[in-house]
Amino acid sequence: MGYQRKSLRQFWLNVHLCIALSFGFIFVIFGLTGSINIFHWELEELDLPEVRHERYEKPLALDSIMEKVRKRHPSRQGQWNLYMPGYERDYLWLWYPKPEEYAGRLFKPFGVVVNPYTGDLVEEHFWGETVWTFVYQLHATLLAARYFEADNARVVAKIVSILGLFFMASILSGLYLWWPSSGRFGQAIRFKRKAGSARLIYDVHKLTGLSCMVVLFLTAFTGFSFRYKDFLKPIVSQFSIVNSIHHQDPKDLKSNPKAGRQPISIKEAIAIADSVFPYAELRWLATPKGLEGVYAVEKKQAGEANSRRPRSKVWIDQYDGRVLAVEDPNLFTAGETFFNLIWPLHNGEALGLPGRIIWCMIGLAPLLLYVTGILRWLQKRQAKRLKSS
Repeated sequence: MGYQRKSLRQFWLNVHLCIALSFGFIFVIFGLTGSINIFHWELEELDLPEVRHERYEKPLALDSIMEKVRKRHPSRQGQWNLYMPGYERDYLWLWYPKPEEYAGRLFKPFGVVVNPYTGDLVEEHFWGETVWTFVYQLHATLLAARYFEADNARVVAKIVSILGLFFMASILSGLYLWWPSSGRFGQAIRFKRKAGSARLIYDVHKLTGLSCMVVLFLTAFTGFSFRYKDFLKPIVSQFSIVNSIHHQDPKDLKSNPKAGRQPISIKEAIAIADSVFPYAELRWLATPKGLEGVYAVEKKQAGEANSRRPRSKVWIDQYDGRVLAVEDPNLFTAGETFFNLIWPLHNGEALGLPGRIIWCMIGLAPLLLYVTGILRWLQKRQAKRLKSS
């Protein structure tokens, strides 16, 4: 029995070591860039002038701002995505998702930053041209979306997500290696301050892993889930009905263009969405794409975990204002709620600002685990050489 336990422990020790030596440095990159990404929008606005609105009763109408942006960029008449100020940002951000300059890329939108009170266009750039969007690209696709065409970048993005499985295996194997067979958990979590350097490094590695294990496992699992929801759907469906994986527009939604009929304004589209979700906060809006495109309006109801892109969403015919589809997270099944929580659990958003701060700090843990793990491995190798000499 003792021999079997020793062999099993050696197996998981080898697994833990192989994962660390193979992917440990990549996990460090994911951790550090993930910490930065949690405050991406605040960092993007860090060097912009302060938005001072004391002199203004209310922000400018979105229709006026949109008209100004279209006049400045007359070739970009398709869909624009508007991110409202008020959460993570003070400015209004407008993104043109499919610019012709980067038609073959996976994700290279063109962004315009607008002062919501004055209508001033304070900055313009493509995704990846700023330090913080570069960091985001590094985290999401290891820069594949920056340098590769869309199909190749998707392959790399899937590989990045698969690495989440290896990170989970590393966490679980580390937990197994720490688990005290004697049942003395109090002793197992003790930090020996007066011990030698080898014990000090081990204790730092052990306690860092234990204290950050839950959050690290959540981020690894949700990181895997981003690209493999279709793989998870039949598994989750065994426990709860999953009619739809949200964050995807319903298929075949089209506006009905008729001769002489003019599109409704952004203001009218928002008013229609307000009639569906009267007490929810406007967070995001997409203008119609082409003659048959639709308005999409996202609002945040009280208690929603998603704040950046909430799921209280209304799709509206751009001509007659008909509500074509509605998505209400309060009506999601348990399985659909599970998928809806993937993003806010990945970045800590589900727990508000305290959660984001905690997730940001824990993003530093892979660096500490990697350094202490490598040092511990080198110490053991040196001890073996000394013993055999």
